[in-house]
Amino acid sequence: MKIILADPPIIKNSAYKPNIYTPNLGILYLISYLRNNFNNLEIKYLESFLSLKQHVKEVREYNPDIYCISFPTLLANAAYKTINIIKTETEFQSLPIICGGPHPTADPEDVFASSKADICVIGEGEETLTELVGYYMNGNKQLEDISGIAYRKSNTIRYTPKRPLIKNLDSLPFPAWDVVDIKRYTGPTRLRASPFKMVLVSRGCPYNCNFCSNPVWKANKPWLRQRSPGNIAEEIELYYEEGIREIQLLCDEFNAKLNWSIEVCEEIKRLGHEDLYFNTNLRVDKVTDALAKALADINCWAVHIGIESGNQRTLDGINKKITLEQVVNACKILKKYNIKIFGFAMMLNIWEEDEKLCYESSDDVMQTLNFLRNLLHDKLIDYMSWGFVVPLPGAPLYETCKKYNLIGKDKKLDTWKWGGIPIKLPGIEEKTMQRIKRKGMLLQIWCNLRGIKDINWRNYRYMLGKITYIFKK
Repeated sequence: MKIILADPPIIKNSAYKPNIYTPNLGILYLISYLRNNFNNLEIKYLESFLSLKQHVKEVREYNPDIYCISFPTLLANAAYKTINIIKTETEFQSLPIICGGPHPTADPEDVFASSKADICVIGEGEETLTELVGYYMNGNKQLEDISGIAYRKSNTIRYTPKRPLIKNLDSLPFPAWDVVDIKRYTGPTRLRASPFKMVLVSRGCPYNCNFCSNPVWKANKPWLRQRSPGNIAEEIELYYEEGIREIQLLCDEFNAKLNWSIEVCEEIKRLGHEDLYFNTNLRVDKVTDALAKALADINCWAVHIGIESGNQRTLDGINKKITLEQVVNACKILKKYNIKIFGFAMMLNIWEEDEKLCYESSDDVMQTLNFLRNLLHDKLIDYMSWGFVVPLPGAPLYETCKKYNLIGKDKKLDTWKWGGIPIKLPGIEEKTMQRIKRKGMLLQIWCNLRGIKDINWRNYRYMLGKITYIFKK
């Protein structure tokens, strides 16, 4: 049996492009899991570098028995276009098309309404896809007996019971890195060393920020599962022996459980590789001196933190559960150990309070930009990135925006302008939005110029797009 697992291709004139910085680690896990369970599968991964025409050509030439595509909400329309074109091919009209990832998990009804897909995998995919492959290969189960899916039957959408999450992440085989050429990927930022890989150290997040859409890992409980420190170190050692010299400890936040994160650092330190570097994500409210020292001891040279807003009222409203004081204190602790800090923020946050719509004013947004500017001036952060808040299915924010009719019914996600906002807030005009956007971009460019030695010049088109926008009328 031949199977394709795919990322959405690059669609001409789409505002959103597939991720070309890193491969889809979820697909690499699926491939390794399928290999462990079947001996007679041929698997092809169609990466995000392909154009739509190239993608369809690859499908036609490979002639799969099953086609699977994984996508987030911002690439949903690219996925739909791809699926519908494939299904129009005479030889593929009966080809099973399985959708997975964040958007099919959060909104399977949209998938079925907008495309000719057959099945949506809801939540974690390894066990579910394995059972689906067995269904198509052997016919030993009925679709209604496979947990964690939605599917079409008699012009209706049927849902099966939720699938329990994999309890022991150590039981998963390591991702199938052999199907990609890691040198084709630029990495999210300039790396301290190369080549690089990602090691997924945990799945999920115990928090519930209103803007966050994390439907795959929140399809069931527990919301957070962590690998054992020894298992993580074992994978890192394997990659080091292959020549990898930088690793991203991939997770929503590395320090969700402080004792565990320090134990992971200790296991990595025992490997004794002084020429191996790391980067990861942190929550500011759980940064301690002991953690920062443990990170520095393993050559963790950079961390990413979610600042989100320079207004405490906003942080409380969006359920971030941090304070501005904690942001400053965390940065001071990390800087004590010379760790570079990338800060992320969002503009025009929206939330509900006492059953009333609340959102940031243009003055609130400027306060956030000023807060970021002060952090940069005081050398408490090294880099920053920002964007207007986007309501994604699966996030509480999305439900709030639907409740107050803030999302236009005729708007498609891939038609939103780059860096724009997909909603219309009362009292905030388009020209105000554009002014804010330019100021935010100028601040980001100034930030990049300050740290020019760490710019990843392979991503020059992205930076050039920002500069071009600033000088438009």
